[in-house]
Amino acid sequence: MKVILIKDVGGLGPKGSVQNVADGYALNNLIPRKMAQLATDDVLRSHERTVAENRAARAAQEKEWAAIVERMKNFTLMVRANADKKGHLYKKVAAEDIARILNEQGIDVPADAITPKMPIKQTGAWPVVIELGSHKATITVDVVSV
Repeated sequence: MKVILIKDVGGLGPKGSVQNVADGYALNNLIPRKMAQLATDDVLRSHERTVAENRAARAAQEKEWAAIVERMKNFTLMVRANADKKGHLYKKVAAEDIARILNEQGIDVPADAITPKMPIKQTGAWPVVIELGSHKATITVDVVSV
């Protein structure tokens, strides 16, 4: 019996895959536990259409990310922060702060894609990795005292 997996099933396959399983396993285990649905012709056509749409959306997202990463090469971002006379910051510069400043400049980068190579707790220039999908760029965050 053909089923489409609704959830990842260990030993069988990932979510969204079409699997051929024993009738009893599908009817007594997978379908009642909402782990799969019966793969009728209509459901298969709908599933194929959804997979194609998701693939196209991922390709568009990758293209957008590649453009953002290309724009970020040799990029320096200036961040103003409160610091004492020795240059120690009162509050570290976090990925969320960097993402907010980039978004204010029209560069849409989520905070979870930003990874400082080390905690930014002092004024100066700091390398920060931006990783969007398979694309990576290292920018310089220049922290200056206010």
